[in-house]
Amino acid sequence: MNTEPHDQTRGDSTPFFSEDGPAPLSRNEVAALCLKAARGAGMSWGMAEEAAFAAAWLVRHGIDGCGHLCAHLEQAQGREWAELCPDVSAGDWRAKDGHALCPIILGATLCDHAALTEGPVADCSITLGQVDHPILLLPFLDSIARKNGVLITVSWDGGSVCIGQGADWLQAATGALGRSSADLVLTARQGVATDLSADRLPNADTSAEVIHTLNGFAMRTTVPASERSRAGAGSALGDND
Repeated sequence: MNTEPHDQTRGDSTPFFSEDGPAPLSRNEVAALCLKAARGAGMSWGMAEEAAFAAAWLVRHGIDGCGHLCAHLEQAQGREWAELCPDVSAGDWRAKDGHALCPIILGATLCDHAALTEGPVADCSITLGQVDHPILLLPFLDSIARKNGVLITVSWDGGSVCIGQGADWLQAATGALGRSSADLVLTARQGVATDLSADRLPNADTSAEVIHTLNGFAMRTTVPASERSRAGAGSALGDND
């Protein structure tokens, strides 16, 4: 596997892959790269941290979180992130004007409302409507289910999956929700969600193309050098004591 010289402006050790092939990254590398990519794509730092969490969680469980996040960031290009936020009300969280929801913003908002009456509490039913790349929502739902003692069911046209119930729920959810968008309804009931064991699962690899694209987003967080910035570099103080 060939690499280009390390780009010092990136501030991390993620290799810049140049060939079309699998690109194995540690969870820490995934989180660092996805944080910067999400920020470069226009997310706030807080939402970018949530995006990094979601991607790293998926990678830890054998799913290409980098690839799914990359596809979402590309799909969201040119749209205002504010348009992709849920309009929170009891039983209906669809975005205004029929926009598809961002799974990262939606997941973080669900976590913020996890103990509130409008949120994913026991005996609730919430219409989410269209959600972009809904597989990125799963890490947030798993966290809510385990922390709040609820079993959360995600339903779509033709199927459903209960988060944390059964040994193969994640596999079923990955097959159904690993697409560009889905129309979802969320329900919850009291119950104990089973912890997912990722100890024996290898980190999911992604492709060199995805790494290139994420690095392109991440580079937007850097400021290009200019004559003015070079002129102002360094200390104004002398070195003599």
